[in-house]
Amino acid sequence: MKRWPKLIMVDKISSLSVLTLSECREIRTVVYALQECWLKRNPFVPFYTLGAASYLDAAKNQQDYYRKAQQYNPILRDRLEWLYKRLAETLAQYLKAPTSYQHSLALPGFHIYLACKLFEQPIASVHCDLQYKLVNWESPQTNFNQPISFTLAISLPKFGGGLNIWEVRHQEIVETPHSEIQQLIKSKHKRFYPYQVGQLIIHSGHTIHQAAPAKNIQPDDERITLQGHGIFSQGSWQLYW
Repeated sequence: MKRWPKLIMVDKISSLSVLTLSECREIRTVVYALQECWLKRNPFVPFYTLGAASYLDAAKNQQDYYRKAQQYNPILRDRLEWLYKRLAETLAQYLKAPTSYQHSLALPGFHIYLACKLFEQPIASVHCDLQYKLVNWESPQTNFNQPISFTLAISLPKFGGGLNIWEVRHQEIVETPHSEIQQLIKSKHKRFYPYQVGQLIIHSGHTIHQAAPAKNIQPDDERITLQGHGIFSQGSWQLYW
């Protein structure tokens, strides 16, 4: 039987201080300096990513995901190498295990939401994070049972932002019809976890969740977050997006 490291509070949300407000402003400046690299992800609302995202790109075409990862990784690493080092060190300390970046996979990248009243509606998907199924892992020594997902808020709307979570685990619904899943979710209490600029939110990704709708969006609002996931493989937590 394989022995995996125990993920601390895998069923709970943890919050860690990672960046100062000044560092967040510096990162925001870099994100806007790379605006020509933003990828528009929805034709109807101003939602973009900076970097390849497995849940979007690999879901459509795995090779396109790898191509985008190789295109955008050097750009992100060149401008924000210190951020990726900070992130890896913070997660290694929290997880009490080594962390690394899988060279063939996308670095953690950015969600960028600009001001739009539609974001006040619950239009974000209600889901579990199963992106690890969309990409290739080089080793059979890979633990898919204890993934992590994380969000680092860089800039938030004036009235905040956060995550909705329902206490429904992926294992509970893996063979459940979609209609029954919807009823199960409706029967569960929804918890809202507010983001704070500079704070890293960590959770398993295997509990049903959703990017919470914004409140009273202002014309100059924006929501910029660094997004990523981790899978324990080959003796370390492989961080990717």
